[in-house]
Amino acid sequence: MFKLRTLILSLLASMVTASCAVISEPIRSEAETPVPFRTLVTEADRFRGRTVILGGYILETSNLESETVIKVLQVPLILGEEPGLRDSSEGRFLIYHQGFLDPEVFSKDRVVTVAGEVIGAGVEEVSGGPIQYLKLKNREIYLWPEYATHRYPYPPWPYPYFWYDYPYHRYRYWYWR
Repeated sequence: MFKLRTLILSLLASMVTASCAVISEPIRSEAETPVPFRTLVTEADRFRGRTVILGGYILETSNLESETVIKVLQVPLILGEEPGLRDSSEGRFLIYHQGFLDPEVFSKDRVVTVAGEVIGAGVEEVSGGPIQYLKLKNREIYLWPEYATHRYPYPPWPYPYFWYDYPYHRYRYWYWR
C-alpha cells in the first residue's frame, strides 16, 4: 500500500511540474540553465548561439521587410515560466522573429516568454543615457493571455445603501463605513 501511494504521488508531482512550462520540452532541454540576465548581457559573446529562456513586458513591436523586432523589458521568470513584476527588471532585450507578427496582438505591456538563440548585444540611448540590451533570434514565443480586471464600484453584497424609515428617510446610511 505504501509503495502504491508513493508511486501515485510521484507520478502526480511529475505531471504537475511538467504541465507548468509554456516552452516546449525539446527547446527547454536545449536551453541553458538559468543565467543572471546581467551576465547574459555583459558576456553575450560567450553565450552566442546558445538558447536561453527569458520573459518580460513588450515595450514596442516593429515590423521590417522580412522580420519582426520586439523590444521587451526583461523581468525574472517565476513559476510556470511566467514573467514576474515589472519592478524587478534588470534590463531590456530584443527578439528577432522571421516573418510577420501583428503589432496589435503583440502590443505594448503584453507579457511574453521567449526561448531564443543569443545573437549578440547592443547599446541604445534611452532618456539621455546608454542602455545595453541582449539580442535574441526567436525559437519559440508564448504570449500570455490578458486577464480581465474588474473594479467594482460597490461592495459585492446586493445594494450599497438603503433609506431608513421615518423619521430618518432623508439621511443615507452607508453601511460599509
